[in-house]
Amino acid sequence: MVQTENEGALSAVQRRRLQDRKEWEAFWQVHKLNSEDSLVHTIRYYGHRLFDAPVTWFRENVVEPLHDKYKMPYYHRQLSRVPTIDQCGVNDQACFFEANEQYRLDKMVDYHILQILRERTDRCILYNQPSFYKCANVIEDMEEAELNYFIKFGEMSSEADVRDVYMKQKHRLIWERRHPEIMAERERAYKDHKEKLRNGEFDYAFWKKGMWFQDKKTYEPPYEYQLSKSAVEADKPLSKDWQYYKKLQEDPEFDKEQGKKSTFKLI
Repeated sequence: MVQTENEGALSAVQRRRLQDRKEWEAFWQVHKLNSEDSLVHTIRYYGHRLFDAPVTWFRENVVEPLHDKYKMPYYHRQLSRVPTIDQCGVNDQACFFEANEQYRLDKMVDYHILQILRERTDRCILYNQPSFYKCANVIEDMEEAELNYFIKFGEMSSEADVRDVYMKQKHRLIWERRHPEIMAERERAYKDHKEKLRNGEFDYAFWKKGMWFQDKKTYEPPYEYQLSKSAVEADKPLSKDWQYYKKLQEDPEFDKEQGKKSTFKLI
C-alpha cells in the first residue's frame, strides 16, 4: 500500500488507488467479523483470503508499477469552435452551415446533460420518498438546467435552425429591456428563493407552480412527443406566464394559494 503523510501530494490515480485499498481493508474487516459466528464462515473467510492475497499482491507490486512506468499520455479531444451566426456574412453560406452544425451539436449536448440531471433527480426521489427535501440540491440543478434549456431552445420546432434561435435571443433581450420592472422582480424572487434554500426551506412551487416534478416532467421542454403544458392544470408554470409578476403587482391576492399543491392525479 502507498504510504504518505501528505495525501494531497499524490496524483489522482494514486489517491484513487489509496481509497480503493482502504475500502477493501474495511470490507475484509467486516467480512472477518461476520465469519466469527460459525466454523463454516471462518473457513470460507480464510479461503477467500487465500485466493485474494496473491492476486492483490501481484497487482499492487507488478501491474500498478508497470502502469506507472509505461503510462501513455492521454489527450482529451477538444473540438474547435466555429464562428457564430452573428459573425457570419449575410451571403456566407459556408459560415452559416458551420454555425448551424455547431448549434445542433450544442443542443444535443445540452439535451443529454439535462437528461442526466433528470435521471439523477428521479433516482434521488425514488430512494428518499416520501421525504423529497433531501433531494433539494439535485432538484435545483435540474430545474435551473431545464429553465436554461427552455430559454435557449424552448418553443422552437424541430426544424428550427441557428438563425431562428438567434432571432429568438434577440427578441428576448428586447423584451427584457422593455420590461425592466418584471426582470427586477424576477431577480428579487430568485434571490429570496436561494436565501430560503440556504436556510433549509425548500419551496418547489417557485419553479413549477401547481405541478410537482413527477407530475409535470413530461409536459415541459425539451419537447419529445408530449404536450408543452398539462391540459389538467389551470395555471401556467412560472417560465411560461410572462405576466405573472405584473398580475401579482396589480392584485396581491392573485397568487395567494396558487402553486402550493398539485391538483394533478395519476389514474
